[in-house]
Amino acid sequence: MPVVTASAALRTVPVYLESVGTAVASRTTVVRSAVGGNLTEIDFTAGHRVVAGDLLARVEPRADQARRDQDATEVRAPASGMVGGALRRVGDRVSPGDQTGIVTISRTDPISVVFALPETMLRAVREKLLQGNLPVRAYGHDKVHALAEGQLRRGDLKPQQGADKGKLVATFANTDHALTPGMRVDVLVPANATRTALAIPLAAVRRSSAGYYAYMVTRHETAHVRPLTLGLVTDDFVVVREGLRPGDVIVTDGQEQLTEGSHVAIVEGPSPRTSE
Repeated sequence: MPVVTASAALRTVPVYLESVGTAVASRTTVVRSAVGGNLTEIDFTAGHRVVAGDLLARVEPRADQARRDQDATEVRAPASGMVGGALRRVGDRVSPGDQTGIVTISRTDPISVVFALPETMLRAVREKLLQGNLPVRAYGHDKVHALAEGQLRRGDLKPQQGADKGKLVATFANTDHALTPGMRVDVLVPANATRTALAIPLAAVRRSSAGYYAYMVTRHETAHVRPLTLGLVTDDFVVVREGLRPGDVIVTDGQEQLTEGSHVAIVEGPSPRTSE
């Protein structure tokens, strides 16, 4: 099988400060009925996105109000965003003065992530912020590929008095709505430092139900599956924490046709070490 290869090599990669944060809506709107009456219908599902003007519920007005305003039975979304759970049930009496409302709509683009860093790490953040806004990444269960990339601004650094941590608020455009209010994410902020780590091209990495892996080519021109424990992705390279050594040759193109033990012909890239 013809394949293209590359070598695992030591590279200089940035150091990141890690924290756990919570996504927070940039704005929350409480939806209330414009008329007093009984809630007769709920037309939304918690967690779904709505667009301003979408039908959310229907209300049967009081008899005296119905005579004055017969078309005021529909409750429509006043803003776009993600709806929460219903705060009222069908049959409940609602009115314009209800404090609770029928449902809330959370704006999630942009969205904020609130997190904290120890005081000992805040100095590095302050130094980076002096150069301008600081890029921030948010990760979910997959610690390799970021869910979203945002910005930390100077005014977002708020040291907490009497505490050994500082509160920070990063803003994410979130146009694909990957982050939702209440979501817990791992937050990575670049520190003012670098380190040396083993890395391979991101193109070499494959994923199965068991985790990440790459095909390593031996001097016998056979490809073998190597399970990988990965670190961060940076500049189309990914840090390898476990699974490879410097100089190991891995397949970066042509993996789709390979299985464990496949014989390969290298059409571009380095050949395996003869000492292997």
